[in-house]
Amino acid sequence: MSARRATLTRRLTGRLINGVVDVVSDRAPWLSDQAYRAVATPLQWVDPVGGARVAEARLDDVRDRVARMAASGRAGRGARRRISRDLLRTREDLERVAPRLPAVQARGLALRLAAYAEALEALPGRPVDRSRPARARQVVVVAGAAAAAWTGVLLPAAGTVGVEGGIVAGMATALGVTAVRHRRARKERLGTVAEALTAADGVVRGPNGVDPRDLDRARRALLGRALASGRLDDRGAETLRRLDAHLDDLLVRLVEGDLEADASYLVQASITGYLPDTLEPLLAMADPRADVRGRPAAVEVADQLASIESGLAEMAGRAPRAHPETLLLLQGEFLRSKFGDPST
Repeated sequence: MSARRATLTRRLTGRLINGVVDVVSDRAPWLSDQAYRAVATPLQWVDPVGGARVAEARLDDVRDRVARMAASGRAGRGARRRISRDLLRTREDLERVAPRLPAVQARGLALRLAAYAEALEALPGRPVDRSRPARARQVVVVAGAAAAAWTGVLLPAAGTVGVEGGIVAGMATALGVTAVRHRRARKERLGTVAEALTAADGVVRGPNGVDPRDLDRARRALLGRALASGRLDDRGAETLRRLDAHLDDLLVRLVEGDLEADASYLVQASITGYLPDTLEPLLAMADPRADVRGRPAAVEVADQLASIESGLAEMAGRAPRAHPETLLLLQGEFLRSKFGDPST
């Protein structure tokens, strides 16, 4: 119960602070920006990973706010201004911390920010077409139809007075119909933007619901322990460093959606299966100098790492999926599977 109370207290405190920040930002944006930079910049230099977490949380908050706007159908000017401020701050934060972040984390944040900025360009502050000439034309057309309908109903019963009343009622109906159309268009656009933000998150998370950032964290933790243990021989340590470099490249390409299915599978299997199954037994040995198949365990581990590294090197050496040569090769494989190989 105390944990739940603490969580609730943090949420309420966060909302209160955000509310104060929003008020200050609306009334004195220059002061808010200067104060934020004065506080955030030193902290980000000391703790870039913490700065990245703040950026992730801010993007999460933007997504949630847009989702609430989509549900209500309202996007106030102040809310749009605060979202623009948050995206600008996130971009500035990322410029400061990205060079000192793991490559996969930095690239994932950059892609997510770019996708959010692109999607939010369509965030409506007003309906799709709110220019005065357009509104006038729309109201006149709808008013004419509505007035005609009202006049047709009232004319036989009320004569000239009924006609005038019908025109007034038609105008009122037209205004109501136009307002409903505007609200519906705004809500549809907000819903489209919210879906685009969710889709952007899905792209960064990678295929099959596997988040490359989680894979990256697991990979760095395991390889860091192995290298720091001192149990690898020189060949094994060097092979592991090459393997680490391949995974860096492949995970970034996985974030960017630039890996084929077999390469994606090999990356995931290497981090979640092959590498732990090779390194964990060595790290768990009471005597790391014990023999395996008549030779030192470190030699056996080096051989296994070399096998994994060979497969990853082949995948890393492939041209990007969008590369013309790769597209041509894939098309050829598809046609040969469908119609047979003409060279045989």
